[in-house]
Amino acid sequence: MARTQPLAASTAVESALIGPIRPVTVIASTGEAAYLRVQDDAGTIICLATPHAVRVPCAAIWVSTAASAGGPRLPVLEPDEHGTVGDSSLSIGSTTFRVTRWWRPSRARSLRAAPPVTVAAAVHWLTGRVADPMDAVGRDAVADLMDALMHGTPPEPAVGRLLGRGPGLTPLGDDVLAAAMVCLHALGSPASGALAAAVNAAAPDATTAVSAALLRHAARGECIPQLADLLEALAAGVADPATGPLPRAAGGLLAVGHSSGAGLLHGVLVAVTAVHLALAGRRIDHRRAAASQEAA
Repeated sequence: MARTQPLAASTAVESALIGPIRPVTVIASTGEAAYLRVQDDAGTIICLATPHAVRVPCAAIWVSTAASAGGPRLPVLEPDEHGTVGDSSLSIGSTTFRVTRWWRPSRARSLRAAPPVTVAAAVHWLTGRVADPMDAVGRDAVADLMDALMHGTPPEPAVGRLLGRGPGLTPLGDDVLAAAMVCLHALGSPASGALAAAVNAAAPDATTAVSAALLRHAARGECIPQLADLLEALAAGVADPATGPLPRAAGGLLAVGHSSGAGLLHGVLVAVTAVHLALAGRRIDHRRAAASQEAA
């Protein structure tokens, strides 16, 4: 009889893992990660992954000694292959996994107290060193998204043009939106709720099932560790970005996937710039109003 394999699972998918036994179906698989759709009302996605895979918020990590030493990869799983999850276990293919410990998905540290001057310097430093990953149509959509975030107008038109834009399990446009949501959440921006609602409403019909699930996590402020590290570096408040943690954090994020890291970093720049420009505009308006009252 095959030995049950241990899992370190995210608390973000705890209810599916410890709840009643339900069917799961493989919807995507590589040697490092397999995405499984749970047959439940929430449309839960669990990512069964090795320790070398990017730790997405819905991951259940296979923690066997062999896997962590770079040995066996995940079992070969084909799309539409079926299994079960529940009662702290996951069975797929010929392998059964059991949760032995839990971890909390990364969340961005609050950016509300970060000095605006140092955040602006970090954004300027990043913008001058990181190429814009979007094509011309994508840039127009991003510009419209920034305008919506700055002025509090509905983000749905821009969201609709970005969702599903690009190839892969997490298209580039989705990565931009995911990071923007996480960043707005960290900034405590009033635009956070409107953007999250627009993305969650449109994503199921506009992008891949995997990306739609990850966008739901992003709407709650949950993200991969590399994105949390970048926002931590932004919050550090270092006067000279080149001498602080920012270069290493940016490099770590850019190394994620083929284009995902670049899309995520671009989403951070979009959100931070929009929020800070909006704040600057409100300050100018207040000064003009005060000057008018004094003149009167």
